[in-house]
Amino acid sequence: MILKKASCALPDEDFLRKMDIRIRGEKIVGIASDFVPEDGEEVFDVSALEMYPGAIDPHVHFNEPGFTHREDFFHGSMAAARGGVTTVIDMPCTSLPPVTTLENLKAKLKAIAGRSVVDFALFGGVSGDSIESALSVDMVDLAPFVVGYKCYFISGMDTFTELDHFGFNRALAKAASLGRPLLLHSEDPGIVYPATGYMKAQALREGRAATWDDYCDSRPELAETVAAAQALALAGKNSPKLHIVHVGTSEVADLLGFGLDGMDRGATCETCPHYLEFSRDDFVTKKSALKTTPPVKSRGQSGRLWELLAEGAIAFVASDHAPAPEAEKHTGSPWTDYGGIPGTGTLFPYVYSEGYRKNRLSLKSFLRVTGGAAADRYGLSGAKGSIRVGKDADLVLVDPRGEYRVSGKDLLSKGTITPFEGLKLSGSVRMTLVRGRMVWMASESERVGVPQSGICVAAGYGKHLIWGCS
Repeated sequence: MILKKASCALPDEDFLRKMDIRIRGEKIVGIASDFVPEDGEEVFDVSALEMYPGAIDPHVHFNEPGFTHREDFFHGSMAAARGGVTTVIDMPCTSLPPVTTLENLKAKLKAIAGRSVVDFALFGGVSGDSIESALSVDMVDLAPFVVGYKCYFISGMDTFTELDHFGFNRALAKAASLGRPLLLHSEDPGIVYPATGYMKAQALREGRAATWDDYCDSRPELAETVAAAQALALAGKNSPKLHIVHVGTSEVADLLGFGLDGMDRGATCETCPHYLEFSRDDFVTKKSALKTTPPVKSRGQSGRLWELLAEGAIAFVASDHAPAPEAEKHTGSPWTDYGGIPGTGTLFPYVYSEGYRKNRLSLKSFLRVTGGAAADRYGLSGAKGSIRVGKDADLVLVDPRGEYRVSGKDLLSKGTITPFEGLKLSGSVRMTLVRGRMVWMASESERVGVPQSGICVAAGYGKHLIWGCS
């Protein structure tokens, strides 16, 4: 086919350019100002639309197998496609069993076979309760099939426990020797555990129910920065393989950018749309719909996070997609409400509207944070992350005149409780292609901001991307 006269976001360009894109099979085979159709080629006039590389969401919890009452690959990947995401990377910790061994990975692949609308990669995991097995056998066995490893300094999961500093140091060294990054949930248990106990005790002393301020104070900004400083000190020469996930505290990105001694150590980090949009003050109206771990922080953080994202100190944006049903999200207490939100479907639309369209991000920065940097970090850049000849035809077509009003019930995810409910965003995702095949087409009414289900097709088309698939 030929996609004709789209305003294309090409690599290294400062502005969109009107171009034709020729697709054969699954690949982009030509980019030119004007192609003459050949026999058998379909031509689609997309001159009213903008074209971007399909977004990469490098942090999702699709929970299959194990916790599929919250989310599964079918619904999660449909939500991704609807929002212009063509590749997701699934976390190892919210599966049963967790992806900490090759046997468990094979069980996961069997469970999700034929269930994804978009392409996907997987992270392996390093759990504190099996650290010796991980270092001696499991990380090596998993390496050909995963794009990195995930670990925690603090964990609430019995099946995926936290690492102590000694274990983290060894796990990072092992990951580096295997050519993979180690991802860290960066909160310090030496702050979070006593702070949580203190806030709970204070509420009891004052004879009141727990508040959202109690929850935020139990996981303060200091918990993130202390953990990041510890990780960087422990990383040493292996710091280029350290990646810190879902950063909500700008000081963490500053620390990684300048290092403990003022030198760039090469460690990277990501943030999420909810940290860019909300602060702890928004719990007054959003309540449990906004609860994540770590929580959103003070009002001044979001502006600085946008600046660091534009500068490149924050490498990319991820959703940390982790929804839950109403019974788990609304338990009546900030301590027991589930911490996680549906995010993969709003990732690209949010960053497009609030970042690129509002001039917080240049075109180059926008392409970096929505896919290019994640593709580079996780070994997928040979096939994913930009519109180039020879790469997969992963494309998202956006109507810049349209608008999108977020509605949880229309996300296509199993999760419908979103803090972005009702937010009006500039632009509307009209079509998403994965390897040249349309997996999402919006209904006409979406162009003017009326949410509809549209058409989501091609379940089972998505394939497992292994490290070095490029």
